[in-house]
Amino acid sequence: MPSSVIVALHRTPLAVVLSALVACGHVPSTQVTAQPAPRLSVETSDALPDHWWQLYRDPQLDALVEKALRENKDLEAAGAHVDALLAQLQQFEGERRASTTLSYGLDYGRSRDDQTLAKASGQSADGQWSHTPQFSLSYTLDLWGAVRYRIAAARADAQVARAMEDEWRVTVAAQTARAYAQACVYTQQAQVQRHSVQLLEQSVDITQRLRHAGAATELDVARLQGLLEETRAPLPMFTARRQSALYELAALSGQTPEKVIALRCAQAPQLQAPLPVGEGWALVQRRADIRRAEARLRSATASTGVARAQLYPRITFGAMLGSSAASLGKLGNADAVVYGIGPLLSWQFPDRQIAHARISQRQAETHQALAQFDATVLGALKQVEQALALYQGEQQRRQAVADALDNSRRAFDLARRGFQAGGLDALQLLDSERNRVSLEARLAQVDLQLINRQIDVFQALGGGWQRDDPASSLTVNTLGARP
Repeated sequence: MPSSVIVALHRTPLAVVLSALVACGHVPSTQVTAQPAPRLSVETSDALPDHWWQLYRDPQLDALVEKALRENKDLEAAGAHVDALLAQLQQFEGERRASTTLSYGLDYGRSRDDQTLAKASGQSADGQWSHTPQFSLSYTLDLWGAVRYRIAAARADAQVARAMEDEWRVTVAAQTARAYAQACVYTQQAQVQRHSVQLLEQSVDITQRLRHAGAATELDVARLQGLLEETRAPLPMFTARRQSALYELAALSGQTPEKVIALRCAQAPQLQAPLPVGEGWALVQRRADIRRAEARLRSATASTGVARAQLYPRITFGAMLGSSAASLGKLGNADAVVYGIGPLLSWQFPDRQIAHARISQRQAETHQALAQFDATVLGALKQVEQALALYQGEQQRRQAVADALDNSRRAFDLARRGFQAGGLDALQLLDSERNRVSLEARLAQVDLQLINRQIDVFQALGGGWQRDDPASSLTVNTLGARP
């Protein structure tokens, strides 16, 4: 990445930054040992849907992801954290309004004034009831912006928390889709493996009959029997891995394992349309980590303003209204009314060195947040490009393995016919069957890897954080980007 682009990140709008970064992300490879893979028609510039998992058109997957987004306990905790920060924001918002206090005191006794008056008049001071009603009002003039910047920092902190919740929503959706795909693929792998076992059992039976007829040897039977047991061996692990994936689904969706253990899917979910990757600006709006980094930058900037405002005095305008009446019936007498009004200047005269050091610390934190924002944008673009490249490579590998399996199946069919006709020996048949079984298992594994690559792309594009309830959104427009 050229240094000029990094510098431009500090001074240009985000859309221009993204365009520059996207241009840098497509620099041709300088390697000469291998040509870059051609871009397949597996993606489109259509906008990424809010619920990307619906592109698989699998009702079970849709229901599981939606339930996980509603019931996941980590998401519930993240939402509670956002609520706490929103309550704190309301508390800071209250500092903009005038503060009022209404008090009323009632006590029995005698005061020093009563004793002084009694002594001057030669009488004794008796105890009596005393009423002290008072109403006070105070309002702090935010001349230096301390309150405004504190509110702005609280707003940004709430946005950081909401962005972190959105990141977790993306992760929960992706993990749920992965666990569901794993459960389906392991079921499919078990079926493929059982089919291979059935074919091998047929080959063993045929070879045993040929041995009885004198056309095969005991060694041929032993070799095929060994391959049969080798093919049967992975079956228990497929069942165990499927159960492990179902337990993962249960934890993600806030359920007990018994609720999902009966889930049935015999085929891996298939993407029914090209990948909609959208365009660059939409990526910035979708990626929760970019929004989180941007909110942290605003919070750090506002904190610098708060530290700077501490250098100046605080001016509070106050007013008080009360009564000095000794009895309840005289509270309204004009002679008993006491009041006061005027400004209050308070200034904790700062040590200039300490105050400026605190400001320098906040400025350094702002610079750090800016660098982290730049790194987050670059990292997001890198993650998307890597996910797309790996997905395209996985598709090419899947096609190559599928072609190899087709050829292996034809070769095995020819080898079995040749063996039964006496034109091939048992070792050639064994090699052909071992190759077919190996490729069938490999193709099932590649199918799982391909689905994982698809989910990687969706996760890198930032899909899945959107909410159906617009009132729950917490955007820059609702909170405000400026103090």
